[in-house]
Amino acid sequence: MGRIFIVDDNKGVCSLLKELFTMEGHLAKTCSEIERVHEKLESFKPDVSIFDIHMGKCDVLEFTKTLKMRHPDMEIIFMSADDPDECFKGQRFIKKPFDIFKVKEYVNKILLERVAV
Repeated sequence: MGRIFIVDDNKGVCSLLKELFTMEGHLAKTCSEIERVHEKLESFKPDVSIFDIHMGKCDVLEFTKTLKMRHPDMEIIFMSADDPDECFKGQRFIKKPFDIFKVKEYVNKILLERVAV
């Protein structure tokens, strides 16, 4: 069982992914406001976080770099309907619209890799 944090300003995406991962037996929390991420992370401490790269005026890549300093064990997956910019090359990435079964498989693989280390 893993702890998965979903950050997207689209509440429908948050609900869908939360339900998907909860049905898999994981603990899942969501946040649709980038300003509340720090507060929620402190109390939840996820294994994996999924971030929509378009959250208001925030530079999500820079934002997540600061999060990684405080939560170095947290894996981050970026998500967008746009093709990833060059700065996201080499990062874990989910393209919207996504196949929920592939997202589930992808996240479960990351969680298994964490256990194997």
